[in-house]
Amino acid sequence: MMTTMTTMMMMMTVLLPLPLQLQAASMSHANASVAAANRTCKHATNMWGDPNPNIFYVCTAADQTPLQLHCPQGRGFFNGLGHRGCLPFDQWPACRSLNPTPPLSPAVDCDGSKTAKTIHQPWATLDPNQFYMCPGVNATPLLLSCAPGKGFVQTSQSVGCADWPHWRRQMQCESYF
Repeated sequence: MMTTMTTMMMMMTVLLPLPLQLQAASMSHANASVAAANRTCKHATNMWGDPNPNIFYVCTAADQTPLQLHCPQGRGFFNGLGHRGCLPFDQWPACRSLNPTPPLSPAVDCDGSKTAKTIHQPWATLDPNQFYMCPGVNATPLLLSCAPGKGFVQTSQSVGCADWPHWRRQMQCESYF
């Protein structure tokens, strides 16, 4: 069991294809510009989001500086399409995986009867902070979490935990924070 878990942890660190790893240097510049933008208030009276959907900001009334807040677990900050606030991930009107699996109820078992691909590759839940992975054949799927600062991406270009700015690009979600 310990060997299987070690192997799974090593697999999670190399899930992103090489072109995405090469983008890491340019992403650090993007993260720096987001941090600089959140040092000043974007809106004096409204709240606004961060590339990380778990975080949002409001201006303090006293000195008009941004105050960073966190959405409750299972919710993410969504701004657009008539919504603004911490919505349950299953109610987001956009930015969702094409085939998410409901939390704590994996639709695919690890017996390989549905597709062999799910035995060797993680798959999405409704919460982008988490994903499922099979520890082996005929095992119960494990519900795992991405490292802090990362969200699970499952698109035709990449599968795995990625920095939030990359997650937003891959999920076509850059307009909703």
